[in-house]
Amino acid sequence: MSNRKQRHLSPAGFLLALALLIVGIFAADYVYRLFFRSSTENIIGTGGFSTTSSSAGTASEDGENATDSTEETQPSGIVLQLTAADQASGPLVLADASHPYTGTSVWSDFSAVTDANVKTRSTSLQVQPEIIQPICELFDAYAAANGYANLQIYSTLDGTLDSTSIYTNILPDRSTGYGFDIGLITSTGEVVPYITKCNEWMVANSWQYGFVLRYPSDKTDTTGTAYAPHHFRYVGKIHAAIMHENNFTLEEYLNYLQNYPVESGGLSYSDGTQSYSIYYVPADASGTTKVTLPENTVYTISGDNRGGFVLTITNGAASGDTGAAETTAAETTAAY
Repeated sequence: MSNRKQRHLSPAGFLLALALLIVGIFAADYVYRLFFRSSTENIIGTGGFSTTSSSAGTASEDGENATDSTEETQPSGIVLQLTAADQASGPLVLADASHPYTGTSVWSDFSAVTDANVKTRSTSLQVQPEIIQPICELFDAYAAANGYANLQIYSTLDGTLDSTSIYTNILPDRSTGYGFDIGLITSTGEVVPYITKCNEWMVANSWQYGFVLRYPSDKTDTTGTAYAPHHFRYVGKIHAAIMHENNFTLEEYLNYLQNYPVESGGLSYSDGTQSYSIYYVPADASGTTKVTLPENTVYTISGDNRGGFVLTITNGAASGDTGAAETTAAETTAAY
């Protein structure tokens, strides 16, 4: 049997070895970060946009399209060159007496729509192409909730109305192609004006599909337009949700977003599945507004038709515990 004694570290020696091991780990991590980990640039300013987008592209989770701005990829990321035409385009454009609509007029009609729940006065009614699918989803949900499809898309643009129509009021929003008027189909097949108190489902639920009641009864001073219970406007799911939560008209929402330029860090919003950052970008006086995004950023941009743009970034999956960094629009209303 061996007579050699086993050696044991003293307590002081053990602590010294442990300290050296910890120092070694931190040193190795520092070398890795310094030489091997590439950095990612944020968007212009100090807004701190998320750089953890879940996928590449220019369409958000709610299906909105970015404006047709010039986009180029550089080593630092994606550079957008936004023009006056971009400022007049997108689902958040405002159209009123002071801001006539001058955006795209390349319309789509309903001739290819086969959804039985989407009933139109004429398949030739024209709208922005991007709202066709959301309209189908909205009317499918209405039929499922009520057990029948008794709503008709009666009109879209003002040009689809005349003196014999059930609606004769001129609505500035109709010029955008992002809205539609609905008529109520009676049991005899007659189409009559839609009255909210007779059927409140659309007002209560359309926001879930990206639509809002454009001219509510209690906001006529804000919109400058009389109550129009029949006219619904597409703004996109995320924006419609925020407007619904805060009882905002489009005018009020665009004013609210001006509190969130890039330098502010933006408005953080979560729909429970995805988290988003929303920024107001003022148009540059030169006529071209430059925005730089990290590569693979998922984003949408809409002009507001009155001097700026709304940039929406999809950050990725929402956290279960949002914490201080995730604040819903309802919680930030006090800042408005």
